[in-house]
Amino acid sequence: MPGPMPMTGAMDPQTQKMLEASVARPPLSWTTPEGWQEIPGSGMRLVTFRSADANDPVECALVSLAGDAGGLDPNAARWMRQVNIVVPEAPDMAEFLAAQKKIKTKDGFDATVIDLTRLQSRDDLESPSMTATVITLPDMTVFVKMTGSRGAVLKNRDQFEALCESLKLN
Repeated sequence: MPGPMPMTGAMDPQTQKMLEASVARPPLSWTTPEGWQEIPGSGMRLVTFRSADANDPVECALVSLAGDAGGLDPNAARWMRQVNIVVPEAPDMAEFLAAQKKIKTKDGFDATVIDLTRLQSRDDLESPSMTATVITLPDMTVFVKMTGSRGAVLKNRDQFEALCESLKLN
C-alpha cells in the first residue's frame, strides 16, 4: 500500500505556509480506539493514529483549522481526488453530502461523516479510500481523516466513528 496521503495535496510553499499558520491548536481530548497506536502530532496534525494491522493498516489524522476551513463541498471534492474518485457535478455532490451520516461529539458538536467507500466498487477492497469527519466548533473546524485500502477503511469504520464521537473540548 502506498504511504500516507498528504492532507493538502500539491501546493506552492507560500500557500502551504499560510495554511499551516491557520492551524488551530484547540484543547481537545479523545479516546484512542482499542488496537490503534497514537502518535504525537507534527506540522498541521494534532495527532496521528495507526491501526495495528500491519498487512492492511489505516492511518487516521486529526487536524483543526481556523474558521470553516473552506467548507464541506471543497474539502469533500479534494478528498475524492486524493483517492481517484471523479468529483460529481454540483447536484449529485449535494445529494451525496446530504446522505452522509451525522453524529455528535461527546460535547454535542455536530459532525458529518463523509464515507468515500460508498462511491467505489463494492468488489474493490484494494484501492486507496477514505472516510473523513468534519466537526464544526466555535471559530474552527476539526477534520478527522482515515485513509487506507477500501477494505481496511471499511474494517475500521466503527473505531473511526468511536474516535470522532469521543472528541471533546477541555
